[in-house]
Amino acid sequence: MLGREVYSSNLQIGGTQIMHSNGVTHLVTKDDLEGVAAILNWLAFVPAKRGMIPPIIKPEDSIDREIEFVPSKSPYDPRVRE
Repeated sequence: MLGREVYSSNLQIGGTQIMHSNGVTHLVTKDDLEGVAAILNWLAFVPAKRGMIPPIIKPEDSIDREIEFVPSKSPYDPRVRE
């Protein structure tokens, strides 16, 4: 559009430290091999053929568990783990 390169890499427009924390990027891996493993893991949730229901995976977290979290009255960021 401008007739020249505006930036040379994604790091110049925020990189993973920005894209991951604002939800644009769902997962950050340390290298390509770990990234491929993550993609294959995500594909396990996709049906084998079009029209099939997704695989049903038994949850590890019981719906009958005790609730341990009580939100504070002051504003907080739920993405930040304490």
